Amino acid sequence: MEKALQAAPGVAQPAPPLWRNRDFVLAGSARFIATAGMGAVIISVMLHLQNLAAAGQTPVAGPWLVAAYLLCSALPLVLLAPWAGRLADTRDSRTLATASAVVSAAAVAGMGLGMQNLDNYLPVLFAMTFLLDAAQAVAGPTWQALLPRIVGEERTPRALGTMQATIMIAGMVGPAAGGLLSGLGGSGLVFSVASGCYLAMAAGAMLIRTRRGTAAERVGKDGPALLDGLRLIRRDGLVWALVLGALFFITVGEATNVLEVFLARDELGATEMQYGLLAASFSLGMASGAALAGRIRTPPARLRALLAAMALTSAFLGIMALVPSMELLFVAYTAMGAACGVLNACFGTIAILRIPESGRGQAMAIIGGLTRAVSIGALALGGLLGALLPIRMSFLLAGATGVLAALAVAAYVLPRYGNEGAAPPETTGSGAAPATSAGPSAYAAPATATGNSAGASGGQQEPVAHQVPHLGDEPAAEGLAVPALAAAQQRLEGAHDLPDGEVAVAR
Repeated sequence: MEKALQAAPGVAQPAPPLWRNRDFVLAGSARFIATAGMGAVIISVMLHLQNLAAAGQTPVAGPWLVAAYLLCSALPLVLLAPWAGRLADTRDSRTLATASAVVSAAAVAGMGLGMQNLDNYLPVLFAMTFLLDAAQAVAGPTWQALLPRIVGEERTPRALGTMQATIMIAGMVGPAAGGLLSGLGGSGLVFSVASGCYLAMAAGAMLIRTRRGTAAERVGKDGPALLDGLRLIRRDGLVWALVLGALFFITVGEATNVLEVFLARDELGATEMQYGLLAASFSLGMASGAALAGRIRTPPARLRALLAAMALTSAFLGIMALVPSMELLFVAYTAMGAACGVLNACFGTIAILRIPESGRGQAMAIIGGLTRAVSIGALALGGLLGALLPIRMSFLLAGATGVLAALAVAAYVLPRYGNEGAAPPETTGSGAAPATSAGPSAYAAPATATGNSAGASGGQQEPVAHQVPHLGDEPAAEGLAVPALAAAQQRLEGAHDLPDGEVAVAR
């Protein structure tokens, strides 16, 4: 009778829900806490910079001070991308994730101590900001490359969408908590709590059993070259085409970040509270879009959803140029956030699953660095648009150009890759990821030699001597990392990519 209740040999068993995967819950909780802590830090820093400029205590004008802060935050992610990616692929993921979280905690504590005890704390603030984002430049690709091994290749799309939605919610909770803590105990309390959040992330990283890049895994392998991440991206025609399209898309779309305050405040008469709530409406839409994208099951459907989301995001930019009231602007922001969430999650899944497992850290770090570099240039383009054109015309031009870019990308990739991997992956009784799938560049999980197929079945065992090819995912984007409405929110998402495989779109 008992045997009758057991599954027949060779019959695939349904995989347990993600919330029952211990390591996935630990990773999601740790990243949620750290992202919320970062949001609180950003609110405190921005308030201090604004107060300094308002009181005339700095020779630098307020906007330039904020711009310098944002530049100091973005530079580590751009400059350190090749080295950070190589570390993520050649060193123990547990060591990297734990060490980067501890360094982040120390950097945040250093910010707080400097601002509390020094008269001229700006040099310390900028130095600690650079250190914090240098640590995040390493943490981003480390977490991104580890996720497929935690949940298995076939469950990565759902896990990635869920993780992105979680981080977006944390991005809303953090600034609100920062404002509350500032009112209760001042900036000292904010930085103490935020530093504790990163220590909690370090504890979570230590408790995760799934590991990547262990010493046993590296036996007999040569170290990767510095630019192998870029070579891996260029080797895959679909990923390379999507990255190039995304870079152009980001340049056009993110330029409107400079102009959105003028659209809301000057053109539509938004109050300060209404302007602040626009970021929340965008984030809510993005979280829902990312969660929905995680339910897409096949590569062709995922690619089509990405291309449709790219076109819709641009279209909503153009619609914003035409809205007559703040109420409709809220609707447009929420809808655009949902489209960006789908875009983010689909891009991250495609990039991570098409890049061979052994080089995912390098590839995702390079993608994150490229998109952050483009984001910096987009700010200058936004200023130029605002100087040459009316605000509404700038939004309309950005939206129309983005739609044309999305159509051009679709016209190139759909005939070539639109049906790749159309067949659903076969699963074995243990739930292991398939070794191959349809199409020459299909989503194939590298074969592994582990005692328990940990990488595919949930990652509860520590892998031993994975036999994966040396060469041939930020998103960091975690897909396409979409900066939020305000400069503070943009800074937050740049630090967390994330964050997995993060590439950015405007807002």
